This record gives sequence, C-alpha cells and structure tokens, in this order.
Amino acid sequence: MGQVIAVMDVGGTSIKTGAVRFDDGGGEPRIAAGPALPTNSNEAADVVIGSLAAGADAALAVAGREVAGLAIAICGPFDIDAGISRMRGVHKFEEIYGIDLGAALRHRSTVSELPIRFARDAESAGTGESLAGAGAGVDRVLTVTVGTGLGTCLTERAQPVEFIGDFGVEHLAMRATPWGGRADDVLSAHGLADRLGAAMSDLRAAVDDPTNIEIVRDHGTRLGTFLAPVVVEFDAHLVVIGGGFSAAFDRFGPPLQAAIGTVPVRPAALGTAGPLLGAAHLTFRR
Repeated sequence: MGQVIAVMDVGGTSIKTGAVRFDDGGGEPRIAAGPALPTNSNEAADVVIGSLAAGADAALAVAGREVAGLAIAICGPFDIDAGISRMRGVHKFEEIYGIDLGAALRHRSTVSELPIRFARDAESAGTGESLAGAGAGVDRVLTVTVGTGLGTCLTERAQPVEFIGDFGVEHLAMRATPWGGRADDVLSAHGLADRLGAAMSDLRAAVDDPTNIEIVRDHGTRLGTFLAPVVVEFDAHLVVIGGGFSAAFDRFGPPLQAAIGTVPVRPAALGTAGPLLGAAHLTFRR
C-alpha cells in the first residue's frame, strides 16, 4: 500500500509544494512536485497565513485522496513540536511570531483533521540529500542551505546530528564572522544581496551579471573560510551546498572548495525535491 505525505517547504521567499510516496516494500520514495507559491513573509500575519494555507491546499492536491498527513519544512527559529514561530530579527515572518500555525491552517485550508507535523528546513534539506541526493552513501554530511537565511544540518548515515558537544548544529548561522556580523546575516543570499546592492527579488539577475563575478566568487571564499574550521569541528566527510544560491555553484563553488581544503564540496543534487523528501521522512517515517 505505502504512505503518501503532502509536503510544503516554507522559505522566506517562496513555498515549494509536493507529495512523497513511501512504499511499504522499501523501494525508493517517489516525489511529485507541485507549484511554487510566494510566501509574502514580510506582510501582515493574515496575508502570511493565507499564503501558507494556499501552499497546504496545493500540496494536498498533489497528494490526492490517499494522503496520510501534511509535513511542513520551515525556517527558524521555530518550535516544531508546538508549531509556533519564534522568528524575530531574521528578515522574515515577524508578524506571525507566537501564532499556532497548525491551528491557523486548519481554519484556513482544506487540511481538516489530517496530522500536521513540522520539521526544520535545513534538517529537511540535509536529510533529503543524505537519503537520495549528493550525500547518499556518505557517513557524515554537512549540508548548508544558502537562501534568505543560512541553514545548517549535519547528518550521520542520513540521520540529523543535533549537537556537537553542547553546541546545537542549527545555531551555526548565529556565529560571528570576520566580516562584521552573524553568518546568517553576512553569508546568506540576503547578505550577498546587500553586498551587491540588490533587492532579494533581483538577486538572481545580479548574480548572473558578469560585472559582479568577483563579488560572487569572493562570497564563495568567505563561506569556505567560515566553514573550514567547522568541517574539522563537526568531522564532516562531505559538504553539500543547497538553497537558491546553489544555482550559481559553478561560479562560487571553486573558491569555496579552495577555502575549505580537502573535504569535498558538492552542490545539492535534488533541488527543491530534497527538502520535500527530508521533511516527509523526518515527520512521518523516522
């Protein structure tokens, strides 16, 4: 029979939707993509919740009648057990702080009484890539998602490692950098947009502009310089770069690899399907 999970991957700019089918016989999960919708993460709470409800409806439509539940990968800080946003000062979702999103979605979408379960977006991306993407078959993988914020996930045999000693892996983005700010602010796509003097909506065009190639390459060097001691600290055997910025890996990847050293660096292989697979696995199969 198997199990079908509707999935949303909620980022600061867009909501990716789809469904994942797991077969009881242990075969490869099948991922079906749905539409990507705007998040409107800097709008009023009612607008943001409306966007999330539209994403839930789109994911449920892809999953069909056999759907067993809704998995939501979401950026943080976020209380995944309670389904409540704790985001403040991270360039997005300020207006939904403290809101029970599960209850809000039941009120605004067609999810009805189906289970709604949340997962961290970076852990979802890292788990998906470790299960069936760039990190498949590698024991310890550090996945870094470079989007509106900077997300980090360490997996060991495709299972998230939440702590290295007393340090929470997801808090890596809060570490200071040599360039005057937290990694989340300086090394994310948002940080690159600031360096280029571009709005986030115009970042892709700015990155593709040949006149900006040296800044894009230097962003790779900075990211690699920041990650080099982390790779040693975390005993990572591979670094995977995901998120929207990974589309420019051909430009920033070589200087990033040079700065990290001998541990290999690869772009994410699954694209938007990686977080969908990871979120479904973490919330309904783990």
